[in-house]
Amino acid sequence: MKYFIPILSLLLLTACLDENPKSQLSEEEAFSSASSIYVNAVATLYNYIGGNADSQGLQGTYRGVYDYNTFSSDEALLPTRGGDWYDGGFWQNLYCHEWTSTDLPLYETWNYLYKVVALCNSSLDRIDRYSALLTADQKTAYTAEVRAVRAMFYFYLLDLFGRVPICTDVDATVETTTQSERSEVFRFVVEELQAVAPLLD
Repeated sequence: MKYFIPILSLLLLTACLDENPKSQLSEEEAFSSASSIYVNAVATLYNYIGGNADSQGLQGTYRGVYDYNTFSSDEALLPTRGGDWYDGGFWQNLYCHEWTSTDLPLYETWNYLYKVVALCNSSLDRIDRYSALLTADQKTAYTAEVRAVRAMFYFYLLDLFGRVPICTDVDATVETTTQSERSEVFRFVVEELQAVAPLLD
């Protein structure tokens, strides 16, 4: 009897480990109709315009795109009073243009911007892969919207970093990607926006 209760408890607890989460969808289920393709390949990209962590989001998150654009100019100044707002010299370095490529917030901002570019490339790939579920007009509109979002993020990459790689292939690797001249990135952004503008709602 003394072994029966632990064994029974073990069997009961093991049975509780079998999970079937209702919120977990396969890719085929997530992209099963025109509306689900829009939600999961296009609309979801707008979540990344805002952010909920440092260096994430285009506006208002700590140590990200907004801070690098604003506090590195005469547009804003964050005075240090004693130890308050010194933050290891972060704000002072921005104002004096003394940040380096080894600064973690700058690296995380770079990662954030390229993460969204990669997500846009993935969305374009999925729109192509599941295009049989879309009308020609839907495919054109969805593709145009994703390209516009990607061009917007390339604008911020261009503005902050200048010479950056143009990556439009979902299967691109570090080895196959090369750095582009600033003028080339500028032309890419302008041409993308001019191409898709007439196709956007």
